Amino acid sequence: MRRALVLLLLLPLTACGGSDGAGLSDVPKGVTFRVEQARQDLQNRHFQLQVVNKGAKPVTVSAARLTSTRLGKASTYEGPATIPAGATVNLTMSMAPAGCPTKKSGSGIDAAARVTYRVGEGQERTSVVKPKDHYGSVALFMKRDCAESTIGDLRVDDAFTVEGRGRDSVLKIGMTFTAKDDGGPVRLGPVDGTTLLKPAPGSNIDHELVAGSGAYRTTLEIIPNRCDIHVVAEDRTGATMPLHVDSTRSGKAFFFLRFTEPQKKQIFDFVARHCGFGVEEDPLNAP
Repeated sequence: MRRALVLLLLLPLTACGGSDGAGLSDVPKGVTFRVEQARQDLQNRHFQLQVVNKGAKPVTVSAARLTSTRLGKASTYEGPATIPAGATVNLTMSMAPAGCPTKKSGSGIDAAARVTYRVGEGQERTSVVKPKDHYGSVALFMKRDCAESTIGDLRVDDAFTVEGRGRDSVLKIGMTFTAKDDGGPVRLGPVDGTTLLKPAPGSNIDHELVAGSGAYRTTLEIIPNRCDIHVVAEDRTGATMPLHVDSTRSGKAFFFLRFTEPQKKQIFDFVARHCGFGVEEDPLNAP
């Protein structure tokens, strides 16, 4: 009799909390979660867990933790961040390198997010959600990681060289690829252009990396895609050039050739000299 009375007393408390047996709460009505990588984050490893609040009260997130079968390490966010009613707020996280798809994960992100938050002035609660991949941008992020993982090592020379003068000049970028010790062959190339840069005519990458073949050394010559001061002044991703690969693990895919800040300075200095900026026009003071 006493045990039955205790159970009866506990039942209303559980129902009011809206939680399951593991202490997790249902997501409030009108609140949804999705992931996205913004264009400006293509140069780093950031992505966003977006909280869309179409409910009647503000939601304040204190912490979030995103996991995936394709990630060796969870992505975390520490708040607080308040999402007003009717608003969408990005919670920025960093992503560990993603592995290639498996039978379990498929080609998607296969992710879950554990979010701790409160609604209005209510008590803090925790929910586990399966965020949608907004525009498929995070799946593409993981696909680029898979493509890059098919190569054992890639080193870009610290110093670049300029050959020629003015509009006839090219910037020569030396790089060394090393194959993985195991796995099938990887076809490298081509490199695509961007709004800012493109391979010079007759210069690109086309090589097959084979395990045990040692290092492959090559030089890519690049030139400005067009001499437009606004392209330089407003550029966000022009110095990240897509390099295509094709392998059994990745299929046909690409990842970005990334440059350090000192390397980017050499690239922008070259673009300015090639195009004649700084003589009559300065891209940093573009109208």
